Amino acid sequence: MSEIIRAEQVGYVYQSKYQRTQALTEVTCSFEQGLVYAITGKSGSGKSTFLSLLAGLDVPTEGSIYVEGQDIRTMDRDRYRREQAAVIYQAFHLFPLLTVLENVMFPMNLRKVPKKEARRRAVELLDKVGLPDALHQKMPGMISGGEQQRVAIARAMASGARIILADEPTGNLDSQNEKNVIDLLEGMAHEEGYTVIIVTHSEKIAGTADVVYGMLDGRLEVVRP
Repeated sequence: MSEIIRAEQVGYVYQSKYQRTQALTEVTCSFEQGLVYAITGKSGSGKSTFLSLLAGLDVPTEGSIYVEGQDIRTMDRDRYRREQAAVIYQAFHLFPLLTVLENVMFPMNLRKVPKKEARRRAVELLDKVGLPDALHQKMPGMISGGEQQRVAIARAMASGARIILADEPTGNLDSQNEKNVIDLLEGMAHEEGYTVIIVTHSEKIAGTADVVYGMLDGRLEVVRP
């Protein structure tokens, strides 16, 4: 397996006019292709801050993050998120005025994929995540939370990104839909070679991940290699 992301001595400071908060301290770890990683820890431990740095939403205050050997500071980070790293959120973040099918087509539209090809691929991906044809023309608000999360996963796959960053992806789901989402993310890593990194409180996700990192007060430790 090949290393996709490496963090070296990463620190991050939130600085306001009145306060300086050290959110991350000397975080060093790596993420390989084809594996599922869980990052666990209490609220405020720094795990979501770290995920946002891996997504290129900001850059470290100290240390460096490398994606396939390139420092994330020197990359076009908007392009990185469009083409290499897709984020899946607890709240789904689907476009409410687009249909299920149009939501999945959206990242392909950004990449100028011909409409007919984008539609075919979107249908294929929705089928892959178990969304029946009858739901394709519905608006997100008309389907269940578990179904919306499947749409979000299909949209992430439609981007062409091979790095999937998931922030509490099962936080709003019941136990059966949690299992469905875990199975989908595992399949993406183990069968298709995605790198899947999940920030989670879920013991189920932590129990099935290939590698578990724990975050405490901004410091990362290996819980299970």
